[in-house]
This record gives sequence, structure tokens and C-alpha cells, in this order.
Amino acid sequence: MTKEGTVLDGKYEILKEIGRGGMSIVYLARDNRLNKQWAVKEMKNDGTKTRDTLLKGLEREANILKDVDHPVLPRIVDIINSRGTIYVVMDFIEGTNIAEILKEKGAQPQEKVIEWGRQLASALDYLHSMNPPIIYRDMKPSNVMLKPEGGVKLIDFGTAKEYTIENNADTTALGTRGYAAPEQFGDAQGRGIYKTDARTDIYNLGATMYHMVTGKNPCEPPYEMKPIRQWNPALSTGLEKIILKCTQPDPNDRYQSCSELLYALDHYTELDDSFRKKNKKKLVLFITSAALTILGGVAGIVGYTGVKRLRMENYVELVNSGNEAYESGNYKEASNYYKDAMNLDVDSSDAYLRMLDMYVKVDSQYTGEGEPELDLASGLSAIEAKIKDPSRKVNADVIYQVAYRYFVMENYSAAAQYFRMIDGKDDEHYDKEYDSYSKSAKYLGEVSQAVDTGITDARDLYANLMDFYNYNKGLSNTNSQKFTNYILIQKCFTRIIGDVDEESLAKIATVVSQAEEDLSDSDFAAEYEYDMTNYAASIYQKIAEKTKAIEDENNISHDASTDYYNLAIARSRAMLELITSRTDEEGKVIDLKADSTNSNIKDVQSAYQSQICSIANMYISIGDYDNAFNYYKMGETNLSTKSTAIAKVYAAHLTELFAYFGDIKSYSEAEKRKIKELYDEAEKRVPNISTLAGTSWTNLKINVSILDGKEGE
Repeated sequence: MTKEGTVLDGKYEILKEIGRGGMSIVYLARDNRLNKQWAVKEMKNDGTKTRDTLLKGLEREANILKDVDHPVLPRIVDIINSRGTIYVVMDFIEGTNIAEILKEKGAQPQEKVIEWGRQLASALDYLHSMNPPIIYRDMKPSNVMLKPEGGVKLIDFGTAKEYTIENNADTTALGTRGYAAPEQFGDAQGRGIYKTDARTDIYNLGATMYHMVTGKNPCEPPYEMKPIRQWNPALSTGLEKIILKCTQPDPNDRYQSCSELLYALDHYTELDDSFRKKNKKKLVLFITSAALTILGGVAGIVGYTGVKRLRMENYVELVNSGNEAYESGNYKEASNYYKDAMNLDVDSSDAYLRMLDMYVKVDSQYTGEGEPELDLASGLSAIEAKIKDPSRKVNADVIYQVAYRYFVMENYSAAAQYFRMIDGKDDEHYDKEYDSYSKSAKYLGEVSQAVDTGITDARDLYANLMDFYNYNKGLSNTNSQKFTNYILIQKCFTRIIGDVDEESLAKIATVVSQAEEDLSDSDFAAEYEYDMTNYAASIYQKIAEKTKAIEDENNISHDASTDYYNLAIARSRAMLELITSRTDEEGKVIDLKADSTNSNIKDVQSAYQSQICSIANMYISIGDYDNAFNYYKMGETNLSTKSTAIAKVYAAHLTELFAYFGDIKSYSEAEKRKIKELYDEAEKRVPNISTLAGTSWTNLKINVSILDGKEGE
């Protein structure tokens, strides 16, 4: 066991134990450099065969999670091997595992279980689409954490494995009986261990949903899963059918992919017996109408055209209904309309693009009960299922927007995959209609691939981005794609500015200027101004920092860097105006002083704090301390006194004040008084500031105690 206060690898301070299993201990730790909390899993190698096997599982877990990027999956950030003890540093996930919730409260509401099932199916679908695919193999309630805001997180990847077609059998029976599929433990007679694949995870998830919605643990007597309505007749027959199909003994009788399962969960009401009876008459009328058309002497081709026309009319009606629901704030209803329209498989992108736009804008917004309205990952999964379906043709603009969204989310592997579909490298999807997107997709696919695999040569990536910029500059200002491209180009430039020469810095600044000029001469300013201004501020600041380093190295004046800092400050000021004009779902301007746990309000407060501190930092870089301290004061005045944001502003302000006055031992009485006044003000106005600001405030408190002559007390 590692003692509290131990610092691993010079940065991770062990705070307390938060859990333990048979052979591992999990601690809460703090990264003292980033002031961020992580979970640290510890396992010692005592030389036994059992422990050696589990250490391999821990190593496997680390190798799997270091490459994932999905909201339901945790991240591995570090692996430390210290004198025979392995420490894996990963996301600290607040919340309660669902097994504990089931023990305390029993069966969970059907709608919650379906939403949790959708999120978990989306995560499994993501793992299965990796190269090579990852099979999780141990889905169960105790491995699912319910976060405070309502979403779920999947934990414990010790039993996961890479799937290869060549593996005809697994070598180890891993999983938890009751939730595990039959093939994880052998055939009906217990002989052999069959190959596990994506369908194994589908069985595990079905068993998990069974437990969640019935409260009956399949690991306990009578060790079986009955149809869920035998436990609760009020449950949906549609959900019952889904769980029964997931948990079929023969993998061939289950859903064959998580995309199929996601679709079923999205339309579970349509599997209800009552729904099917209600719509049976409509289906009969439709078939009768089509038959009468043909029997009436209309040629077969005309009949087919009539069916296509009717399908298109239904499609338009569904999209319009979705639009109305969206505008009314009924997002889940709108999502169902859009998905139904997508299922009609007409040659139109409207349903896809409207749904994606809605999911992007509503993602992570929460209801008053803490439940997420929509989850972007599940929206993307629904669209991807259609793209991957070989029987369907999804238009290039839809695939491009999916690729673009993954690029913005920094899931570069997925972005590269979809950009390749458009630029002609994926023959299954490519056709001539994709030509208008192929040039952008070619550049962005190459950039995505470079960033995904690691930037080994910033000069090559810079050259590629400049080629893309020159192509993009020639597009019409009436083409919205031009501005999405500009945003992606600037996003990439922020990653390589530190590794290019002075001449390249000036050319990158030209790109930013041209992008802003083109946007101002278009009808898309309102749509793209926020992102464009944000990236401009970031790029100019990074250019200023690099330019200043070059000036210092060559012992020349800071004229050029000061000019860049002023450009960056101007953009950051513009960002403050845009942030303070942000509105909520009801169209009301978000109040920065609101004491709220609402994630949207907290995000706006955090964005405001970030810009305030950035502006102050840039003023300090050019020696203008008066303006720097004025901006800190602005943040302290305008933010909620219960927010983490205001705590960070006070901490930054006090830190810079200490630095400004120099050696703490030589402070004048006036300087000591100014420090004390700011410190006391922060402690009084933000009572929880020590917790909100963390280690940085603890260190500041020590410095203030030195001023008071109380050091060491």
C-alpha cells in the first residue's frame, strides 16, 4: 500500500485510497503541476503466476485506453513502474457505480435504462470500430459509473482484448458469470472456450440492461433471465424483445453489431405490440394503394416512381416535423423524427444534417433533473450506422460533416477514416458526386492522419496546411465550407507554431488575417465569428510568444512580438464580448454571476475566466501591469463568488502580484498591505476558495503567512 502524501514520478501526490480489489488498490491523486485530480491504480508484482497474469491485464488495459477518445470511456494518462509496483494514472470518475444504485434502490426507470444502454452501446461500437477492434468482455453494473450530471462512464478494461480474425479460440475464460455470454466459458457441456467478438459484448450489455430494468441479478438464484415483463408487466414489449435478442445463446441470433442495437434502442417503441397493431392498418392501406396503382394498368416503372414519390413526401413530412420539434425544444422527439426520415433512404441530406446540427448544439445540455438532453456521441453513431450500411448511399456532404465534427472533437483517427471515404481512397463509398468535397477531404485526411499518428515533421504539416489554405482561399465567400475549412486550418496551426521558423510565423498570421477578411465579406459572420475569433486570439498569442523568444535569443527589441500581442489582446477582448452575449436554451443572456451547477453556465464562466487571465497575462508580457491588474479585477467583479472560475482569477491575480513586487523578503509595508487586502478580499468573498482553487491557493496562503511572520506555524 502506498502512503498518503507519497509523490509518484515527481508530480502525482497520493491523497487517499478510494477502492480496492483482490490484487489492486485505487487511489485519488493530485497532479501538483496541473492542479488536477486523477485516479491511480496500484498493483505489485509478487512473482506469483496469478499476479503476473493480472499485471498483464493491467498493462493491456493501459495500452487499450491510451488510444481511446469517447465520452463514455476513461483515459490513461501515465504508466509508472516503480520497483516492481505498477501505477496506472487515469481519469478520476466521480459518481456511483450502478451496482450500488441497484442494491440501494432496485430496478431503475425504463427510460433511464434505455438511455444508459444507448450510451454504453455507443462506447462499445466505438471500441469495435478501432483498428484492431477491442472486445470489452466484462460489461456489468459494477463496471458502469453514473456521473453526477447523469451520464455513464465505463471502467475496468482488465479483461478487454484485441480481436483478430485468426484467433479461433480465446486462451482464458474471462468475464463475470451471469452477465457473460456462453462462448466466454465454453459450450453447453462446458467444453472449450469459443472465440469472443462484438456479439459477446452485445450479450453482456443485454444482461446488464436486464439487471438494471428488473433489479434481478442474473448472478444470483435462479441464475436465469426471464422476459422482463414477467417481473414488471408495465415495461415495454419492445425493450423486452431487444434484451431477449441481445441475450440469445447463439451469437448468430443476436444483434450482429452495436450499430444495429443502437438503432433498435432508438426505436424500441416501434417494437411494442401496441405500436405494431396501430400501424398495421396504415401498412395494409399503403400496400393496397400500391397494388391498386399497378393493377390499374400503370406500368411497373410508374408504380415504382409513385412509391418513390410517396416515400419522398413522407420524408419531407418527417423532416418538417423534426424541425418543428427541434424549434420547440423537444429534442428527443425531433431526433426520432430525423432518424425515421433517415430510414426512408431517399437521396437527401436534410435529415442527417439537421440532426447533426441539433446534436452539436444541444450536446451536454442538461434538464433540471440532471439528465442530458442529447449526447453527441450517440447522434454520430446513428449517422455512422447509415454510412457503414452497404445497402445505403449517404451523400458526401453528410460524410464530410461527420469527419469535420470528429476533427473538431480531436478524434483524428475517426476524422481520417471519413475524410478518406470522400477523397477517393475508399472505393466502397466514393463516386463522382463527391468531387466537390474531395480536395478539402484530401488535405484534411492527410492532416488528420499526421496528427493522429504523431507530428514527426512540423515543416511537412505546415506545407500541407499552406497548400490547403491556398486552395481554400480560392473558394467563394458564399460557400460555408470555406469557413469550416478556415477554422480547421487555424486549429491545426495552433499545434505547430512552436516548431516553425520566423518567416512561417508571419505567413500564418497572414492566413488568420485573410480568414477574418473573408468572413467579414460573407453572410456567415454570425455562424462562425465565435470560433474564428477564438482561434485568431490563440494563434496571435502563440505567434507573439514564439516571436518574443526569438527576439530574446537575438537580443533585439520586442517590437514585433508587442504588435502580435496587441493583435491577440484585441481578439481576446472581442471574445469577451461574444462570451458575455451567450444565451441559454430560452434565449436569455447567461448571467456570469449566477450561482449554478448548470453545465452550460459553468462552461461560459470558465470561458470568460480563461479570456480574462489570457488578456492579463499578455499585458504582463508587454510590461503593462496596470491593464493586467484591471482585467483581473474585472473578472473578480463579474463572476459568481461560488464558481471555480472566480477562484482561478483571484489565484492568478495574487500570483502575479507577488511576482510583480519581487523578493518577498524585501516588500515594503505598502506592498504587504496590497497583497493582504487582495488575499482577505478573496477569502471573504469566496468562502470555499481553498477547495475551488486547490494547490495554487494553498501555496499562496503559505506566502501570505510569510508576510505575517507566521511561517512554520
